[in-house]
Amino acid sequence: MTKFTFFALFSILILGLMVNKIQGQEGLCRMLFPHKDCGTGAHSCAALCLQKWKGRGQCFPSDDSGIIYCLCSFQCRS
Repeated sequence: MTKFTFFALFSILILGLMVNKIQGQEGLCRMLFPHKDCGTGAHSCAALCLQKWKGRGQCFPSDDSGIIYCLCSFQCRS
């Protein structure tokens, strides 16, 4: 009986944590655009995303053309 109670409470706790994670991502928007400066400084991808949308920016190269893209993730405005 004790094992079952522990397992039931543990399952409810895990499901509750999963719901919080999923709900936290609902209001997340993303913006993708080509970018030249992915280093540090005032014009970097991270600084631009923070300044424009109060979000986080990350650079990554494209697969085919050699262009560097900046992906900004930020809270959507309602």
